[in-house]
Amino acid sequence: MRVTFVGVGEAFDERLPNTSLLVEHNDSSILLDCGFNVSCGLWRYAARPLDLDAVYVSHFHADHYFGLPALIVRSLEEGRTKRLTILGPSGIESRVNRLMELAYSNALAKAGFEIFFIECVPGEDFKHGGFRFRFALNDHSMPCLAVRLDAGGKSLYYSGDGKPTDATVDLAEHCDLVVHEAFTLDEITTGHGDVGTSLDMARRSGAGACALVHMKRTIRHTMMDVIRMAVETETSVHGFVPEPGDVHEL
Repeated sequence: MRVTFVGVGEAFDERLPNTSLLVEHNDSSILLDCGFNVSCGLWRYAARPLDLDAVYVSHFHADHYFGLPALIVRSLEEGRTKRLTILGPSGIESRVNRLMELAYSNALAKAGFEIFFIECVPGEDFKHGGFRFRFALNDHSMPCLAVRLDAGGKSLYYSGDGKPTDATVDLAEHCDLVVHEAFTLDEITTGHGDVGTSLDMARRSGAGACALVHMKRTIRHTMMDVIRMAVETETSVHGFVPEPGDVHEL
């Protein structure tokens, strides 16, 4: 399993694209979240962006799914014919259709490829496109589904936004890589994780490594030395702070 960090930023970071991961296994690929500035990053880092099989939306905040119109219309312009699956919480189809109508009216009617929607629910377990999917609710201001992907004997956990819960710790058990939102360094912020809590969640789940993403811009760009010190202090799990374009092979 190959994980490319297309973006690692929060909603309004002027330097970093919204957090998004391109996950590839054999000939299958899925994009985890697609915020408003992610589509260009996909074309920058993916060798074959038109071969993307699926997009997963963790929750309905703009920095996690408002990039879908750009992705879909660029795919249309470049002659995509392959079906695209979009997975997400209950209401994903109506949300995306409304968004597309606002952004590019009638574009879906012109698309030369099918868009297939799958609604995901906590505790669900199914296989699609070469991956096994499982989900659990994170603690966020809007219902957010963390996801676990298993393929080829490797496993990835992606939190979306929010603090860990008992259910998400269980979901991430013995994952090779946990990718977790760490909005703040150590302050308590309702509905968001922090560096210490995210690393502890990875430790509790027995993960092999933990990537910290979606950091508050004023913290990431001014306190990286302190962040790295906090990461190095947690010696029971390999923590790191990825940059856009970084690749992690599982």
